[in-house]
Amino acid sequence: MTTTSFAVISTAEIAKAKVIPALLSVPTATLVGVSSRDKKRAQAFVDEHCSKEEDNADGGTKKHSPCTVGMNHDEVLSSPNIDAVYVPLPSKVRSDFISKALQNNKHVYSEKPHGGTVLELKSLLDLAAERNLQWMDGTMWYHSNRTKVMEEKLFFHGDCCSMIMGKVKRVSASFTWGGGGLVDQNWIEGGNGRTDPKRELMGMLGDSGHYPISAVAWAFGWKLPTKVRATYTKFNSLGAIIECEAVMLFEDGGRAVIDTSCLISHRSQFEVVCEKGVLKVDDLVGGQGRSGKFSAYEGPFVGSSSFVMGDYLGKDEVVEVEPCDHVQKLVAEFSKSVQMIKQGGKANPEWSKRSLITHTVMCAIFESAMRDGVDVDLNSDDCGTTKYVIEGEIFNDIPTMMWG
Repeated sequence: MTTTSFAVISTAEIAKAKVIPALLSVPTATLVGVSSRDKKRAQAFVDEHCSKEEDNADGGTKKHSPCTVGMNHDEVLSSPNIDAVYVPLPSKVRSDFISKALQNNKHVYSEKPHGGTVLELKSLLDLAAERNLQWMDGTMWYHSNRTKVMEEKLFFHGDCCSMIMGKVKRVSASFTWGGGGLVDQNWIEGGNGRTDPKRELMGMLGDSGHYPISAVAWAFGWKLPTKVRATYTKFNSLGAIIECEAVMLFEDGGRAVIDTSCLISHRSQFEVVCEKGVLKVDDLVGGQGRSGKFSAYEGPFVGSSSFVMGDYLGKDEVVEVEPCDHVQKLVAEFSKSVQMIKQGGKANPEWSKRSLITHTVMCAIFESAMRDGVDVDLNSDDCGTTKYVIEGEIFNDIPTMMWG
């Protein structure tokens, strides 16, 4: 079997907990390296985390170490034996590495949220397209079996032209957690990358807000809103966003509301209200239902086994689907795309489109939040160029400054 060879860039927790187990379990993927600025640290990480259990002939288990080695970043970039890189570096430095990876003809699986301005991200995506390299970000829920079934209910061949439920009118989406003592005051005040603006400029809006924003964009068929406004924002003492709520307005009366927080109870959900019914999910990110299993975020997890469809009278039906591990599905889809490119095909542009739209909306909300909740108007032309009107001034790119 032909496989896609991966290197993981950094020893980040999400790599250890979620992505490396997927790379080791998906048959079409091979993990060949983990890199760090300190090569010895990378090798120690490999020795501890990059092996998998296999059955012995006598029915027992043994540890099997695949051909994975510790490397430095430059060795990854120069290696002809690495097809793709998974990049979970902090968003403040991730874009620089991704640019180098693309220049060295590596396919890119990038963690989110994305760094830089909208146009800076677009330049990376354009470079990937020019070199026929596959881009995909780490929004895992896109790839679940449940999402594929929901898309059949909502869309006709990917367009926002509904088959069953009618036109999408309103979406609400949330990803909140941290309340009840799940995180302490030190964590809230910059003790974690999500709450330190030097590591994550957009704070919780960037890290966790990405999910509800992506759910809204998905439901509206990847069309940009025409207006965005942050209606509530709370900052920590370092200036990082730790809570945010925002509204979005779309053409033809479509509207959406999102919220994210590290201060309140766990919610990971969205509701899509259509002309003929409602679609609801209460475990968007982790797939664990309302079970209270927060560990679903901390390691491999098989879930996302149902969603709710309601009719226009309010009668709900629970739709059961085959459960899966989101990350394994993502890795398998990414690997398949890389193999198609190797066989003479073209990179799938769908994933670049989704990254750019989600980042555009996030940047617009961030801009509004940093300006005390002003409206940000998004005006797009037929060529796909978007201009941003903020307090009467027109901008070609956002954020308009690095607000840190």
